[in-house]
Amino acid sequence: MTVIYSCKKADQPVVAPEKPVEKDLVEDHLTITPERQKIIDFFNKNKNAKGAATGAVAAVNYRSFTVNYSGTVPSDIKTLVNGEIDQLYNTSVTSTTKQRMTGAPINVYNSPGTGDLFYTNGNVYIVNFATYRSVHTGPGNVIFHELFHYLHDQWVSGGFNNSDIYNLWWWCRNSGVYPAGSYVLSNQAEYLAVSAEAKYCNTNRPPYNASTLASSDPNCSSYLSNNF
Repeated sequence: MTVIYSCKKADQPVVAPEKPVEKDLVEDHLTITPERQKIIDFFNKNKNAKGAATGAVAAVNYRSFTVNYSGTVPSDIKTLVNGEIDQLYNTSVTSTTKQRMTGAPINVYNSPGTGDLFYTNGNVYIVNFATYRSVHTGPGNVIFHELFHYLHDQWVSGGFNNSDIYNLWWWCRNSGVYPAGSYVLSNQAEYLAVSAEAKYCNTNRPPYNASTLASSDPNCSSYLSNNF
């Protein structure tokens, strides 16, 4: 019998996942639909081997990030992208974490309904301007959130299969500290990204901010502080 510990306990033992982690990675920010694959293929086709975009995609560098813009991008969208990057640099994550984040290109393209906001294979995609604008009617940082998927995937030991993060999510999902159906409980990948967004940037969904995270899920708050 497996004992499920509350998120509030500080001395939880490591418990191996009870089923393959891959089965839990079915979430909007990570699932690659055929429509999203078309966006991925489009950007891949228009970038050379060094990652500098050409032709239909214009690459710019902003504060060490590569931002690939395709088509006519309104000035307010570029302002939002730059603002999220500025906020990222103003957070308390370590300089090493910030430097690692710059390794993920940010791909921006208005394709309503065929991709929205997602991460895959070392890239962040913002491909629905209406959705992106809507996030900014309240607190939140899309780029920071998606870059935490990148860190989880490519800079954490074991990637999305990391047992420490999986177990933090598993305990929290079964503890009742957040309302059932909260996005943060979707899977271990969204758990880490939403928790990090709340801790460092604030967000409009549970756990909302650093204070709530620290009181509701102190183990996750400590994990983020100790590793990022």
